[in-house]
Order: sequence, then C-alpha cells, then structure tokens
Amino acid sequence: MSELVFERLSDESLAEIAGGTTPELRAAYSCIRGDYGNGQERMDNLRRAGYDPQRVQGLVNALLKYEGVARDVIAGKYGNDQARIRNLQAAGYNPYVVQDLVNNMVLDHQLY
Repeated sequence: MSELVFERLSDESLAEIAGGTTPELRAAYSCIRGDYGNGQERMDNLRRAGYDPQRVQGLVNALLKYEGVARDVIAGKYGNDQARIRNLQAAGYNPYVVQDLVNNMVLDHQLY
C-alpha cells in the first residue's frame, strides 16, 4: 500500500486506526515500505531514530489490519450500504473509517 493512502486519511480516521503521533505514523509508513529493514535490524534502526520499536510495530499492524478490511470491502465481502455498516460494526470496525480508507485506496487505484 502506498504511504499516500494513509496520509490522505482524515486525522480522525488515523486516530481511530492507530492512535499514533505524526512522527510515529511516518515511521510506521516507512516500516511498511521497508525503509527500516526487517527483524532485529528494524528494531535497531527504529531505536536509533528515537522510536519505540514495539509501539511503531503496533501502528504498522493496525494500519495493515484496516488495509485488509478495506480490500475485503472493495471485494464486496461486507455487503453494501446499511448491510456493510452493520457487518463492519459487528466485526468491530468503524465503518466510516473503513470507508475513508476505501475511498483513498480507490483514489490511489489500489483496488486489489
């Protein structure tokens, strides 16, 4: 997923998904892109940059979890309209946050 998709989300949506500060979220986006490496290398690089590796990984996990749900919505797995809202809520997701992400993925042409 492109970092731009997450950067275009509303502040409210990002707070709902991950709750991180702007620098932490930027570090999470960078981790998704692979900029900090993997495994121990990632942890060491994040520490050197002044981040808590576990906190940043938690943000990465939250962002990727919502990305997967958004892809499922695009694929029609949660239904449409009010059924989608009910199904997302029943699964523990804020449907408006998911829709914000879906809209940004469609705008960024990341439909699969």
